[in-house]
Amino acid sequence: MSTDLPNSDFPEIALPLAEAIHTFEAPGLPPGHPAEEDAFARHKDIPGHRQEMLKEVDIVQVGGGGLGSWIALGLLRSGSCRSLTIIEHDRFERSNASRQLLYAHDIGDWKAFALGRNLVDHAVGGARITAIAKPFEEAIAQIAIPASLAIFGVDNNRCRLTGARWARERRIPAVFTLLSRDGMRCHCFLQGPNPWDACIHCALPNLDPDAAMPCAAAIISCCFLAGAYAIFFCHRALMGWPEGVIPFNWRAADLLGPAGDEQSALTGFVKQRSDCPTCGPLR
Repeated sequence: MSTDLPNSDFPEIALPLAEAIHTFEAPGLPPGHPAEEDAFARHKDIPGHRQEMLKEVDIVQVGGGGLGSWIALGLLRSGSCRSLTIIEHDRFERSNASRQLLYAHDIGDWKAFALGRNLVDHAVGGARITAIAKPFEEAIAQIAIPASLAIFGVDNNRCRLTGARWARERRIPAVFTLLSRDGMRCHCFLQGPNPWDACIHCALPNLDPDAAMPCAAAIISCCFLAGAYAIFFCHRALMGWPEGVIPFNWRAADLLGPAGDEQSALTGFVKQRSDCPTCGPLR
């Protein structure tokens, strides 16, 4: 997961802007036989799913680690965008290998580049994948990035709050996903695009802007769980909610189930706080 803290396994190096951006063109599946079903045929009967609404979508994903790997893969497999921009400035280390879409030959490479390269064959419908090996704050200051939706799968609050403000200023929805310290529980939040929608700081008012929680414990099963709910929220933000379903913007889930805690499997709707320091000034 992306962080603004230095990586201890490799020396911290800032790439020049021209070297920090790699673009990969994913061609998608080759043309099929006229008698074959479309690649997304099984989506047609999914409640609330409208594949045609995804053709012109540009997604920005901040974080390319244990969360971002599987969110990006799921979005590209489901034909959810025409372009995906991955912003991640860490490099791949051995301890990442058990839960990220990276391979042995990627060790030491910039995660953004390795992930972008490894995702090409997963873009069933084709897509342009842009990988930016820069911290999020630097990337948005230096590069004009197309975005219909933003995703934040990072482990530090400064980036989350900066992302919340950036998405709100652009009037686009943003999905945030977080793991618990023990790696067994995930939280996902959908920040709406409107000035009156709650932001991640409304949902988590005790977020310390200077705090980070790099993965001490993490396992791929919880990364999959978080990724599934993040993709679900992306689809709801882009296609709306199924008829008859009451929308929610918060989801918590635990690999252990309730485990004595009634809040372990929770959906809810977070409302905007009038005193929120992050989205309040942007109303």
